[in-house]
Amino acid sequence: MLRALCRAQTIRFAVVGLAITALHLLVFRLVLPWTAPEAANVVAFLTATQVNFVLSYFWTWSARRPVGRETVGSVLRRAVLFNGSATLGFGVNAVVFSTALRLVGLDPLTSAAVATVASAATSFLLSSRVVFARRPVLDALEVDAVEVLEARLVTAAPAPRVAAE
Repeated sequence: MLRALCRAQTIRFAVVGLAITALHLLVFRLVLPWTAPEAANVVAFLTATQVNFVLSYFWTWSARRPVGRETVGSVLRRAVLFNGSATLGFGVNAVVFSTALRLVGLDPLTSAAVATVASAATSFLLSSRVVFARRPVLDALEVDAVEVLEARLVTAAPAPRVAAE
């Protein structure tokens, strides 16, 4: 069962990755005529990253979400972590893109494709180990802490007063 779940997440990551790569390259191609290749790559990467977060959160890594205990704060926390990891992934992307374009001499579209593959590997590692990491012990502790807090609130509440007759 666990093996099938891991395989499903890997397949989902690959499907989303391919779709996001296609989106990245499409946006890159649309923006390229109006700007420098590096700027087009930034616009494409940022656009693809936000779509990637939504797909990753609601589909790729959905089995790792604390269903029933999600708050706006927990979604924002993951979004911040995801965008932080995307920033690191973009660093990898930018270095590989510029190296392929300026040092190796590949054309802009091929350079973008090569850079996307390199940043995809970085993205998978960060997503699986940090952003959407399994946290069974921490999740259990959070549930216990909430239950203890609720119990304390119930026992700390003053007893209702009964009117004297």
